Parts: sequence; C-alpha cells; structure tokens
Amino acid sequence: MAILHYFEFLLGRLLYPIRGHDSRQIIHCPAFKDLAQPNMTLEATDIGPSGSKLPLSCTCKAEDGRGALPKLCWTAPNSREEVKEYVLLCEDLDPPIPFIVFHHGLLWAIPASTNKAEPKDIAPGEHAKISRQTVAGWRFVPNVRGTPYVGAGAPLGHGKHRYVFTIIALSESLKFQAPETASKKEIKRAMEGKVIGWAQWTGVFEKPWPH
Repeated sequence: MAILHYFEFLLGRLLYPIRGHDSRQIIHCPAFKDLAQPNMTLEATDIGPSGSKLPLSCTCKAEDGRGALPKLCWTAPNSREEVKEYVLLCEDLDPPIPFIVFHHGLLWAIPASTNKAEPKDIAPGEHAKISRQTVAGWRFVPNVRGTPYVGAGAPLGHGKHRYVFTIIALSESLKFQAPETASKKEIKRAMEGKVIGWAQWTGVFEKPWPH
C-alpha cells in the first residue's frame, strides 16, 4: 500500500505545475457577462472566512471516504429583480488536467425562499439515479462519482487545491424538457440572461500523507 502512496505522491509532484484553471470557472461563462462583480454574500460560518482550510470531515479523508458539504448560508442579491431560483456549484480549480475544472456538486432548482445548504439537503432522494433529485427536492448534475456532491480530494503530492463554492441567483427558473438529464453545459447556457446575483466562498485542501 505504501508503494501506491509513493507513486501517487511522485505523480502529484510531477503534475504540480498543472493548476490554476480560474478562467474556466462558471463565473466566466457568458451568463455572467452583465454581472462581473458579486452582489451577494456566501459564508461557511462553521469553518471560517473564504480561503479557510476545509476540515477533514468535508474531504476524502472523512470517515465515509466521501466528505460532507460545508454548511453554507447566503444573502439575497442586491437587485431590483425578484429571485426565482438558486443554483449552487462547487468547482475544483486546481486539478492536474489542463484546461479542466471538476465540479464536486452542481445543484439547481433551489427555491428562492432558501438561504442555506446543509448536508441533509443534498442527500440523494429515493430514486435519485433516475430523477436526479435530492431529499430536499433540489435537482443535481452528477459529479464523477455519480452523486449530488463529493468532498475535496486533491491528489497526494499535488499541493493545495481551491474548492470554490458559487451561489447564483436567477430571475427565472430553469426549465428543460428532460430535467433529469440536464448537463452542466446546458445549465450554463440556460442561465444566460437570468443571472441577477452571485457570491463565492473558497475552501482549501491539501491531501495529507496517510498514517
């Protein structure tokens, strides 16, 4: 097992320069062209200010091996338009693959009356693989593990990764003919002309050497 850890570490060091794909994050897609600056607040008060280290319970080093969503809360946007729906996204900006950001969670159809997200909200519903709905009734786009959310999991040796959580307020609800198959690309396109607010909070994680 130790040999695998050394191999992962050496590969991580080799690929260390490949990181910092900030220009690929969602706020740089066309849907945000008229709202370049955030006009909301997003906080993870149990952890600290943006840029804080994620606790192990929110990472791949959690007891369940998956990691929990940090408890997040947000304010409504400073906008004349009424919020109809929220979208919540978590992106890893530093994966060791050129020009790629990984989404760890992409949740949409979050009611306008909602101002927080907790792990219980994003647990997969009874028929989540088909409906792509959480127990709270929110929709999700599956991550690489096919789940609504998976915690931080930077490769050993690749240094610190930034996990950027973005809350997005929309003036219209997203509608798809088949919402259970909506992709990240389709959601980004559907948000165009509807974004009236957004904010970000960043958590940082560097995978520790296994005991």
